[in-house]
Amino acid sequence: MLITSINNERIKNLTKLHLKKYRDEEQKFLIEGDHLISEAIKHNALLELYLLDGETNIFNFDNTTFVTKEVLDKLSEQDSSTKMIGVCKYLDNEITSNRIILLDSLQDPGNVGTIIRSAAAFGFDVILGDNTVDIYNSKTIRSTEGMIFSVKFNKTNLISFINNHNEYAYFISDMNKGENIKNFNITGKVAIIMGNEGNGISEEIKSLDLNYLHIAQNSVCESLNVGVAASIMMHELGDINE
Repeated sequence: MLITSINNERIKNLTKLHLKKYRDEEQKFLIEGDHLISEAIKHNALLELYLLDGETNIFNFDNTTFVTKEVLDKLSEQDSSTKMIGVCKYLDNEITSNRIILLDSLQDPGNVGTIIRSAAAFGFDVILGDNTVDIYNSKTIRSTEGMIFSVKFNKTNLISFINNHNEYAYFISDMNKGENIKNFNITGKVAIIMGNEGNGISEEIKSLDLNYLHIAQNSVCESLNVGVAASIMMHELGDINE
């Protein structure tokens, strides 16, 4: 089948998935490029594949529709042309790891993507707070480099999660307060909480009177990017099966 018009009803409906409201309603999201599509197929998350007319279906994916460049450009959210776009189902994740990281109001998709990738590397599950950027945002998805399909994550109210999951020992990441992560040694279930890029941890979470951890650093550097800091902490506390 070949779709040639951007006014095709199916294409118009798929374009709505650029908006979080419609993604949540449909429980679907779009991905672009062969790497992300390969990862989606590997994890049984791909529902439909839209391929540029004339290209070879290298994945031999059954539910494939060929479209013109104009249609692909309509579906794409990237500046450069793409040759394939996939429709994926929302991922059904159950948090099971002894190591989790909670994201409190992070707004930069690149930071969240970096944290997702590091979580995959170091054995962490991820909890995204209510005000954290949508993980199904196209920029967030691209910055995960496909690891969105390998990491278990949920989005929920962090206060409720903390109050209802007291099996974890919770530690707020801070520039100076608390124990040096290098000297930290604990067994059992551990949760790290990372705060907003500009404002840090919310006052609501601070009021819970949790423990703190910090990364020692030279005075020449005022602070670390939250994605970098989270990655260091996950490396130090990670559950790595080599």
